[in-house]
Amino acid sequence: MSAAMTGRQQAALERLIRIAQADTGQSRRTAEFLLSWWNASNCGGFDLTTLWGVDTQIAADMVTVFALVAGCHRYPDDLGYGEEFRRIVHAWRPALQCDFETRTADFHNTGFIHR
Repeated sequence: MSAAMTGRQQAALERLIRIAQADTGQSRRTAEFLLSWWNASNCGGFDLTTLWGVDTQIAADMVTVFALVAGCHRYPDDLGYGEEFRRIVHAWRPALQCDFETRTADFHNTGFIHR
């Protein structure tokens, strides 16, 4: 676990990752939330009213992860979740190709290339 995360935040993030890697309506909404953190300009933003379409526990986990993002000032791959997020991109944004070898200061805004 990263020092930037509490155990509660880590558990919430990992639950959301598992949900996002499945193939349901809840999974799509969860993936949209997570990918908006990772690269909103290329993966799309997150409409807060999407919270209305997820189960209460998923919404609570999103609130917990939102607080994590606000407090840690780091991207998920910087917290050790790069591979999990690449799988989410592969599942939900297959038209995007990631260049993870080239890291720049602006990586999360320019790190995707459209095929």
